[in-house]
Amino acid sequence: MRLSSRILSTIIVATLMLAPIARAQEPAAAPSPAQPQAKSTPAKKKARQPATPPKKQEAQKLNPVVVTATRIEQPIADIGTTITVVEDAQIQEQKIDRVGDVLRQVPGVQVTQSGSPGSVTGVSIRGATSAQTLILVDGVEVNAGATGSFGIANLTTDNLDRVEILRGAGGSLYGSQAIGGVVNVLSQEGQGPPTASLVSAGGNRATSQQVATVSGAAGNLGYSGAVSYFSTEGFRPVNDNSDNLSGSARLDYHLGDDTVISGFARYIASNVSLPDYLVFSGVPLDPTAHERDEFMLFKGEVEHHFGDNLLARASAFFLRQDVRVNAPPFPGGIVFGAPYFETDSIPEETRGGNAEAIYTWAPGFRTLAGFDFLDRWLRSGSFCSFCDPLPPFAAGVSKFNARRQEYAGYVEQEASLFNGHVLVTGGFRVDGNSQFGKQVSPAWSVAIPLTKISTTLRGSYSEGFRAPAFNELYYPDYGNPRLKPEISSEYDGGFTTNFGERASLTATYFSRRVKNLIVTVACPTCIFGSEAGNAARVDVQGVEIVPSLTLVKGLTLSGNVTVLDETHADAAGSTAAPLRVAKHTASALLQYVRSANFLPHDRITASVNYNFVGDRDDITLQSTVANHAAYSRVDAVASYAMGIPLRFVHNEEVFARLSNLMDRHYSEAFGFPAPTINVLAGVKLDFE
Repeated sequence: MRLSSRILSTIIVATLMLAPIARAQEPAAAPSPAQPQAKSTPAKKKARQPATPPKKQEAQKLNPVVVTATRIEQPIADIGTTITVVEDAQIQEQKIDRVGDVLRQVPGVQVTQSGSPGSVTGVSIRGATSAQTLILVDGVEVNAGATGSFGIANLTTDNLDRVEILRGAGGSLYGSQAIGGVVNVLSQEGQGPPTASLVSAGGNRATSQQVATVSGAAGNLGYSGAVSYFSTEGFRPVNDNSDNLSGSARLDYHLGDDTVISGFARYIASNVSLPDYLVFSGVPLDPTAHERDEFMLFKGEVEHHFGDNLLARASAFFLRQDVRVNAPPFPGGIVFGAPYFETDSIPEETRGGNAEAIYTWAPGFRTLAGFDFLDRWLRSGSFCSFCDPLPPFAAGVSKFNARRQEYAGYVEQEASLFNGHVLVTGGFRVDGNSQFGKQVSPAWSVAIPLTKISTTLRGSYSEGFRAPAFNELYYPDYGNPRLKPEISSEYDGGFTTNFGERASLTATYFSRRVKNLIVTVACPTCIFGSEAGNAARVDVQGVEIVPSLTLVKGLTLSGNVTVLDETHADAAGSTAAPLRVAKHTASALLQYVRSANFLPHDRITASVNYNFVGDRDDITLQSTVANHAAYSRVDAVASYAMGIPLRFVHNEEVFARLSNLMDRHYSEAFGFPAPTINVLAGVKLDFE
């Protein structure tokens, strides 16, 4: 149960140097030769073509196409909102296996992991809470109905095409949970001749990683998929092992040039031990507590072009998430004078669909209209020592069921004015909720490319909201069914400038206000003395600086700095410190890539990544708020691809990854020490 230790309010703030794999709005950043081809945006989809030659790929990489910011495929330089694209080649070069670790290097994003791999991991964008950060997997909202957030700890990078991160409210297109921003994890579309790869790696603490991928096309059918397994004993002396089995698949069938039928599937089964399950001072590590999570997602989509001007698509999906916790009593696990035990079972399902159309009136003028529908269902049950809150805190059962429907319509207009010198996007979304009625969320953005000085100016305004999560509404002796939705408004502005092909700089200022913020408030008539309530407002403003520099051929330095300033006040005017939110964060990546070193087709890649998270307030084991000291971490990766053509193998690669290279002892959340140094070395074979 541990209710009080899981109610947080998160907000970001940062400063320092430069950030790596994420280059927000930096079209002239040095491309990687291995980058995949960016998607094209013709009015009519072309028939499947062979793989594009590397030179063309590099040219398109300078101005990648994204879909998350506007739901319309659009070059990143034409978008007035702030968005980062992290492509698969960048992830592979750094050997990152979890999406959470990808996000650590994105400007304005803070990731907090409560212990070893697989443990609870929160994502905050520009100071928003995890429940105010919308996570999409292939366009499907996966935030849990129980908590409003998504357990990103076990989401792997297998079979990814790219990760798009929209920083700033996205409520006009995505509705609830998009107050802080949107993270969209997109699968790879199979193209070209059949290819496959195998990765096998191992390291200290009995760490093991195995990954198999396949992709390609057979006639009109494109396919891609991956299966991976990860396990480790962890670094704590007691009960710290975890494992993760993940699988993903995508099929795209082209019915001629005008119609595509696509299918997506993803499955994750994970197990993580919980040595710190009882986060009370003086209680020893728990030798038996563990959590099992299961995630499955299935989506089908049809896209059709009605001539050259009208594109329509429709999709439907099924999502199931199941969290099971088992914490039997153990010697020393005494809380309030009695042995503690707990068993939780929280299955939930979401069914939904989307239909939308894009009409091109003239070059540079497009209209998007769409409709979303979600049906959420949850059954939460706990059996524990203190589920009965009445003295003497007897063992009992705490459970509730919940269900609601959410529906929305949205419209967006895109316009290119003054011969492309001003690019404007505006629209709104109307959300209906079976519990909260209607919410209207408008937004607009403008991008002004100044080609003579290689600079783009950007500005935007957006509103959003978050419907209360089921736990906040119905959790026994804490939930409050009278809660109102959180309401946000945000504007930002900035620029991106390129200094030839060797350097770029992006700077962004943002300001957001959230009203009716849901927090824990005092309740004299409640059994525990507190409940969820709309008693707070939060104001956040900050600056993001994103530089990138090519020092010499093959050697690049990139990074980011984020600085936040926030005030958090309740209705009576008193202040409440935001928890686990650093005012200064930064990341820097020094990367070296060189080909044809010892062999005609070999390739050396090496990188050093530095992350800094400043001081932040956090909850101690005594349930008091105290300053949590800043920490910094250094990771390093080196790989050598031989490129020797064999009968079936066209590339052989050896690599080594060192996490927490300096073996710093720190924690991202009080009571949950971060992993010590970890070395992982392995081999990757590519087949065709």
